[in-house]
Amino acid sequence: MRLSKFSLLALGAATANAFRDTSPFFLASTSELLSTSAQLKSATSLLDGLSTKLSACPSDYYVIAAQPGVHATDFSARKSAPRLGAKLTGQDEDIRSTMIVNEVAGILEVKQVRSILESECGAQTTVIDATSGSYTTDFGAVPRVVVVELSSLPLGFERKQQLSDNDALISDIVGHLPSKKYTILYLTTPREFEENGSPVYQAQNDLYQDPVHLDLKRDYSAHSRRDETTNSSLFDQYQYFTPGLFMGLIAAFFFFAILYVAFSALLSLQVPYAAFEKDTSATAQKKQQ
Repeated sequence: MRLSKFSLLALGAATANAFRDTSPFFLASTSELLSTSAQLKSATSLLDGLSTKLSACPSDYYVIAAQPGVHATDFSARKSAPRLGAKLTGQDEDIRSTMIVNEVAGILEVKQVRSILESECGAQTTVIDATSGSYTTDFGAVPRVVVVELSSLPLGFERKQQLSDNDALISDIVGHLPSKKYTILYLTTPREFEENGSPVYQAQNDLYQDPVHLDLKRDYSAHSRRDETTNSSLFDQYQYFTPGLFMGLIAAFFFFAILYVAFSALLSLQVPYAAFEKDTSATAQKKQQ
């Protein structure tokens, strides 16, 4: 049964691949939190649920990992984030509450979650820049919010490796926490796709409304076809030897070959001129009698 709740993300990602302006959300806590996983949620409803849970100040440390540029399909493989996956699938005995949202419509910002913890729990914040390559293990007094700013994932072959390295960094930070009462919140933003190469458009209106996010795409295929037509030759635009024309030429070849053989046979016939003269010999006269 534990084969993986985390692997359900892979199945859910396949069915919700059409939502390209969404990204996943993960939560793992050593405290008892009433949380339920879901396939699709808006950022507003997710924030409301987190506000209710975090207002009770269940942990000493709150590790908020901000991972930009990802999609649910990035976590379809077990090796994408194995350490986070272990906490979400029950392999870590310290974890008592988990939450997985495959598709979050909208942007759940770090400052929104951070403001809840600072105002309701009086927590202080430590920011760790993952691109710096080092961080301090002196997190200070509790309650403490540890914000891990991760770099956006590349679109090439290094994508999976970078995601795995970020997962290792988060695990290392959690391992250095002085207290075992912690909550991990993995916040993400939508990724850019290789096929269109353009970032996902995000509405700039009120964050507490439910904006309908649409991918603004422009069709450049007509322009590319027009440019190719302008620069190409006549042989690229037209097909001079079609299959029908080619078959007709072959049939004509055999037809003329047969005619040539027939005329050659007729012309090769040789008849002596004497064959058309009347035979006046005595033998011929006897035959006529």
